[in-house]
Amino acid sequence: MKKFLLFTFMTVMILAFTACSSEEDRPVLIMGTSADFPPFQFVADPGQGVIGQYAGIDLSLVKRIADELGFDIVVQDQEFGGLLLALQTGSIDFIASGMTIRPDRAEVVNFSVPYFDAVQYVIVNSNSININSVADLAGLRVGVQLGTTADISLTDNHNDGTVVLDIIRYNRPVAGVMDVMGGSIDAFVIDAPVARGFAAQYPDRLRIFSDSDFFGLEQFGMAFNQNNPELLAQFNSVLSRLVAEGYVDSLYIHYTGLLEN
Repeated sequence: MKKFLLFTFMTVMILAFTACSSEEDRPVLIMGTSADFPPFQFVADPGQGVIGQYAGIDLSLVKRIADELGFDIVVQDQEFGGLLLALQTGSIDFIASGMTIRPDRAEVVNFSVPYFDAVQYVIVNSNSININSVADLAGLRVGVQLGTTADISLTDNHNDGTVVLDIIRYNRPVAGVMDVMGGSIDAFVIDAPVARGFAAQYPDRLRIFSDSDFFGLEQFGMAFNQNNPELLAQFNSVLSRLVAEGYVDSLYIHYTGLLEN
């Protein structure tokens, strides 16, 4: 009996050690993101994080992919405008940050398959009843997050004289939205899901609208270093299936529901 108990104890210890060793031996990837972009990424309430203290569509999606591929993820939260450089210099392994796939960005990074369609929305003070299109913003102070599609699109059109704007650039979108409510800027332009989230938080103070004549359809993708096509292929193999199965759509419904409740 003693021999059996000793054998059982040793077997349990070996299995426990093996499990611990396997967990510790999982390769670790550093995910770059700007955790100020709900519902895609944000700092969660204590105990509610998906990866560390962070949650959102991108976090849940990456966690699912990483679990299937056998990776552990460490989140590096930084300003959006520095993510591409961080990826190019190797301080992060990939970007999942609601990043629009653009030809200029694709010159320096490799993008995954698209996983979300989005458009730009304009956020204005609820009292600004005369602002209903980008053309109405001519001559006004308009905020954008540095390095985003809104920044690029409005800057390009500002430079060619289509719409003359006073563009104010922010490192974090929440500061721009607060300035809209405070009246120091007239509007803030950002991706539709994020705009909807802010409007749901402040329904009596903010109004949002789209301008399909000015902004086209965008697609989000994860970005990878061009020197690591193997990692891109691994992520794509899982991401493509999850998109087809409707997993990303279910995450969007889940997180937007949380923000609106």
